Amino acid sequence: VTLPSQHGMPHFDDIRLETPDKVLIRGYLIKRATDEETRRASTVIYFHANAGNMGHRLPVAKLLYDILGCNVFMLSYRGYGLSDGHPSEAGIKTDALTALEFIRSHPLTANTKLVAYGQSLGGAVAIDIVAANEPEFAGIILENTFLSIGKLIPSVLPILKWVTFLASEKWDSEKVVRQINSVPVLFLSGLQDDLVPPPHMRKLYELLSRNQDGKRMKVTWEEFATGKHNDTFAQPGYFEAIARWWKDTVDAAEPYVPTGRLGALEPRDSVEKSDGENIYRVESASADKSHAGSERESLSASPEMALLGKKSN
Repeated sequence: VTLPSQHGMPHFDDIRLETPDKVLIRGYLIKRATDEETRRASTVIYFHANAGNMGHRLPVAKLLYDILGCNVFMLSYRGYGLSDGHPSEAGIKTDALTALEFIRSHPLTANTKLVAYGQSLGGAVAIDIVAANEPEFAGIILENTFLSIGKLIPSVLPILKWVTFLASEKWDSEKVVRQINSVPVLFLSGLQDDLVPPPHMRKLYELLSRNQDGKRMKVTWEEFATGKHNDTFAQPGYFEAIARWWKDTVDAAEPYVPTGRLGALEPRDSVEKSDGENIYRVESASADKSHAGSERESLSASPEMALLGKKSN
């Protein structure tokens, strides 16, 4: 797993987080040059796709970091990169909540505006964590994500269309996204997506558009005519679209007001710099209570695991 410093981001902490179910996951907190700049900047929490780990997404993080002037928190889900454990839907949702609680407990990011950014599988993770914790977020960015695993299988593996009910992982974003009622959303759709049919993104957009109130809740659609599943971020105008949306929504949003909803780090673990060895113990709410529609089955045993690309260690 490469380091942020190898991509021109020298100010970072290499984080180890212990989840409520005692799995050690790895993350990077990529900060601005000074503590004061970090406190003033907004923060992106980056949820990566199934293929790869957080290290593979550092070039994208670098562009977000430079263009938006933000902090970036990245994590490798359990079973990915250097994180322990085995991937599952319920486990990844727990990892996301643990990361959120870390951000809201860290002295440099506790009061920053927070935006969830998710690609493919990461989009489903972002939808779930935002739906369950709307007051914590100033926005959500979704790229080439899907309605659900069940609806994705027939498109990618037609031979399985008659046994879709056997899928043990659901990631039912079509259902969960309806619970987002106040957070602005940016959709980034590659119209030549060769893995997730573009109508999945369009349907999610249409569902969320019904919740627009013309004030804080605003849903924005950006499409890229030649964008495929894994190269939409490289299409002309991609980061410019994010920057426009960011200026109009995140920069314009009211300052974050602490909600007190999330757990806090123990005082002895509340440090501003990590040597890469510290374990941050997070007092976390039950995943059953904090997530929308958690499922307990193992992702590693599911045939649809291959749909979104093989994970890398």
